[in-house]
Amino acid sequence: QIRHVLKQEPENVFKGGQDPEPIAELDFWRSRADNLNSIHSQLQADGVKRIRKFLETNKSTYITPFARLQKEVEDAREEANDNIRFLSTLEPYFQQLMSESREFEKLDDLFDPVFHLILLIWRYSKYYNTFARLAVLMREVCNTAIVQASRYISGPSVFG
Repeated sequence: QIRHVLKQEPENVFKGGQDPEPIAELDFWRSRADNLNSIHSQLQADGVKRIRKFLETNKSTYITPFARLQKEVEDAREEANDNIRFLSTLEPYFQQLMSESREFEKLDDLFDPVFHLILLIWRYSKYYNTFARLAVLMREVCNTAIVQASRYISGPSVFG
């Protein structure tokens, strides 16, 4: 179960031919942070600490893999919480960008602040500063632009 949570990646939202919008990125990191924070709490319980102490005292061969797993959870937890802290600054803009009531002609007003915030996240985030992370987010922003354009311009009006 812990390994399953650790193996999840934001790129998985594109599997199965889906075209997610940028709010999916925030949802992914929130869910990941919630899961990892819960696992962290469970690993900090007194019973688990006693078991770890017992394993260490008896020089068990299980202590090294257990300690490695705990470290992986801590690292992934720190990443998820940090990513949420940075990405949540984009949420109000993503809500507006995705809004069905937003006028298509006024969408460009949102691009400057969205891309400025993405640049700041890229520059200052400890974890959300790789091409892979940025590519997922940019693809989702592009999906939203396509959805909004499709609402504004219908196929029959162009080809009819």
